[in-house]
Amino acid sequence: MRDSRVAWSILERLGRLDRGSNPRCPIQVFDGRSMKKVIAFLLILLTANAVYGVSEITLNDVERPNGAVLFIVDGLGSSYFYPEYTPYAIDGNGLLKTDAPNLTFGSRVVDVKVPTPSTGIAHSVIVTGYSGADEELVGYPDATLYDVTRRYGFINMAIMQKGDFSNMRKEQDIIMYSPNNSINNPSVSIQANNPYDGIYELMYDWKMKFPAYLDNKSGYERYSAYNKWGIDAASAVVWEMAAKHPSQRFLLTVNIGAIDSGGHYLGNDDYVRLISDLDRDFYPLYEMASENNIALFFTADHGMSFAVKGAQRGGHGSGKYSSMQESLRIPFAVFSSNVDAGVLQGEYGQEDIAPTVLGVLDLPDTLQYGDGEAINLKNYASVFVNADTGYNVSLWSNGVRVTGGSDSELVFAGLPLNANYRIEAAGSGGKYDEEFVLDSDKLFSFIDDKPGFGKREMIAAGLIMVVNVAGLIVIRRIKD
Repeated sequence: MRDSRVAWSILERLGRLDRGSNPRCPIQVFDGRSMKKVIAFLLILLTANAVYGVSEITLNDVERPNGAVLFIVDGLGSSYFYPEYTPYAIDGNGLLKTDAPNLTFGSRVVDVKVPTPSTGIAHSVIVTGYSGADEELVGYPDATLYDVTRRYGFINMAIMQKGDFSNMRKEQDIIMYSPNNSINNPSVSIQANNPYDGIYELMYDWKMKFPAYLDNKSGYERYSAYNKWGIDAASAVVWEMAAKHPSQRFLLTVNIGAIDSGGHYLGNDDYVRLISDLDRDFYPLYEMASENNIALFFTADHGMSFAVKGAQRGGHGSGKYSSMQESLRIPFAVFSSNVDAGVLQGEYGQEDIAPTVLGVLDLPDTLQYGDGEAINLKNYASVFVNADTGYNVSLWSNGVRVTGGSDSELVFAGLPLNANYRIEAAGSGGKYDEEFVLDSDKLFSFIDDKPGFGKREMIAAGLIMVVNVAGLIVIRRIKD
């Protein structure tokens, strides 16, 4: 699907070569709409295999979420509201913290740390599952969880006050974001790469509502209202999808930016007050997600540190702040119909978030560069199989064949955890047999290593051919 988006963007640029954009052109060349009509059928044929060819077999009753919200709070350190921790200043004095019961919901992971407490890098780690990620990597093919969700028919949407760098925006079908990251003089833009029906109009309505949230507010109250607008806009998108498009699965990424800004410019006391307000304003979104079977992932890009008690400015990325636990330790809580509530101990990294999101959504962890591991939160497991279509695959337990099939992708979902299984596969590359304990999702690949074009290469080559042919048509008509 990424290849088709690239092709569309090239074709749209070609399609702008008409009388309106080139008054010296003696004839009217294809406009974007007519060109799309000419090649639409070819694109459908070329990309069909990228969506279809997946066989899913659910063996037990499972309740899978209809969609998901990845909610990222910029600069929120878990030390300031997790009951297990006490925050400290750099000089060793204890700092103010707050209770935030609405932010400690579902299955809560106690100890998650970031590799680098910097906004752009941390968001890159969150979406790629790679501890060494940067903003450039987010733009690579098959690097992000958005590439996986799109491949399985999800639409990707975002409302981001921070963390909305260019490659992050390009990964979304539609995103509403703040280009200047200013709370005193905020601006809101919408970038629609492939907008879903009605979502652009909804986001535009919320763009127009933004000034009313901030009217006659200053200081701490303005920061709080800035956050509330983002949360309310996200709730509106979730309601729109649940009420009007219940069969369309989606991933909505949200970034709330004023907690981070408050830590930088208002100091520790107001920083904690903003967390309390977030706890209050967040609850309606949580309630809407729970009522509509939407998975909710709550986390942060990094935390925040203060030099002394009562400091008026904090930080997280520079030398004296970056090594503090208050900068490195972030929250991670998950609510989903297929996840049991509880508190999970153990040490985890920010790179574990992306594979965990994919696991809860029952999608395979095929992140190209990821080094994170899914945190085992789901109350069942799935076995994912990629195979050449000639392979016959079967799953066995205690000598009994549980299920099987033959397709380019197989999903065996709803399997009991911590049970013994054996997978068998037979195809042109020979036979394969492995026993394993299903303590988490497993991914198996039965792809023959042989020269020539594979399915993805054929799709990409076909799309390039379409673009080249369309370009030649345009050039020829210009010459004529």
